[in-house]
Amino acid sequence: MGLSRSSLYETFGSKHDLFLTTLASFDKTLAFYNFVDLDSEQPAKELLAQMFARVIVSAIEGKGGCMFGNCAVEFSNTDEEVLNLVAKGIQQLETMFLFIIEAGQAKGDVPQDKNAEAIVGNLVATFYGIQTMAKAGLGLDSLKRVITQTLTQLD
Repeated sequence: MGLSRSSLYETFGSKHDLFLTTLASFDKTLAFYNFVDLDSEQPAKELLAQMFARVIVSAIEGKGGCMFGNCAVEFSNTDEEVLNLVAKGIQQLETMFLFIIEAGQAKGDVPQDKNAEAIVGNLVATFYGIQTMAKAGLGLDSLKRVITQTLTQLD
């Protein structure tokens, strides 16, 4: 490739700075948006079911999971700069889920009496939990049951 170690350090300063730049770039590309079409007219439950199905396939195929989730686990007690970037990424995931739930409530396919923010918290936990469970070897059927149960909160 022609990139020397000194060029790398001249550009980024250190491995840590390179990592922070990479994580910030990931934050800007919002890779989890690749799992869902926010312009879809589908009911919220169907949209989320399709998104979680893609997350499961990606996790089972060993694609590594979400960089934010991986960093949260790896650096939870050691690197505040990384955790700040992770928190921003998770907030964006929460924003995406909130958009889907509130749009569903506006269209009438998610009951108005449901607490959208509470649902969002559960969806975020499920998003990261199924990736971790897949890494631990939990099978496809078990992961699908988790998603099915998670989505019942939209009924």
